[in-house]
Amino acid sequence: MTRAAEHSTMTDHEAPTEQEQEELWEQVEGESPDSATRQALNLAHRAAEKFPELANRYRSFAGPVAIASGALMALTGVAVARRVRRGQQPEEILDQITSDEIEQAATVTSRRNRVWRMIVRIARRRNSNKETTDTP
Repeated sequence: MTRAAEHSTMTDHEAPTEQEQEELWEQVEGESPDSATRQALNLAHRAAEKFPELANRYRSFAGPVAIASGALMALTGVAVARRVRRGQQPEEILDQITSDEIEQAATVTSRRNRVWRMIVRIARRRNSNKETTDTP
């Protein structure tokens, strides 16, 4: 029996117990996440569950079971991580996060990229101004 078949008996409304969560992490091959990462992932899942319309939009199917896609979890994780880095508390994050923020999490550029684009625009303007003043 596969792991998916073993855990597919759980309904959508049942939350896994602490012991079941530990068993799931023990079955996964590879490096297990540290406690901070595990808390952030838990918070990302809770934030994603807050918006059922997003879960429907980003749904993927694993056999007979419909699950939230990895893309939704990645977007939610990015949005939550940004707020955690700003020092917000988990309950505050869950209260304030929006579905738009989650969907836009991948499109926000870094400050470094914004500064670089600004420098390039200034250089282009200077070059175009120089060319217009140099032509007779």
